[in-house]
Amino acid sequence: MENETSDFYRWSKYFLLVVTAVIVFRLYVLTPYVVEGISMEPTLENNERIVVNKFVYLYREPSYGDVIVLHATKTDDYIKRVIGVAGDTLELTNGILYRNGREVNESYISQVTMVGFKKLTVPAGSYFVMGDNRNHSLDSREIGFIKRGNVVGKAELIFYPFDNAKVIR
Repeated sequence: MENETSDFYRWSKYFLLVVTAVIVFRLYVLTPYVVEGISMEPTLENNERIVVNKFVYLYREPSYGDVIVLHATKTDDYIKRVIGVAGDTLELTNGILYRNGREVNESYISQVTMVGFKKLTVPAGSYFVMGDNRNHSLDSREIGFIKRGNVVGKAELIFYPFDNAKVIR
């Protein structure tokens, strides 16, 4: 009887250790998200499931082209692409994006962007983000610059539906 009790406690400890490790991993390293809406088409489609890397920005800053999850409001997270970082001067005119006076090649855009913006400078500690489906995206053009503390993590891969599984670029 005593041997069964010690086996129970030993297995309980292992079980709790595994559960704790899974919870920590999900909270601080990789976590799943559901894409809601069409603002990131064609890169991401409505209802796709993605993996977000929360760990990567502990050792580097978000950079041009990164697809990130961010806290847009107290209750809503958005998925957008980093277009500008602190110190950048941006302008979107006649469907062409300019960063620091140079035209940006945006191969991920499938339509001409109808709503542009006049020249602006990204403040320190902030990012300018936009959806890939620019004509149907609520992004920095409306919600403003994104503070570093509101960045959740980098969208790394689509895992569902399985036939769409791929690394996000």
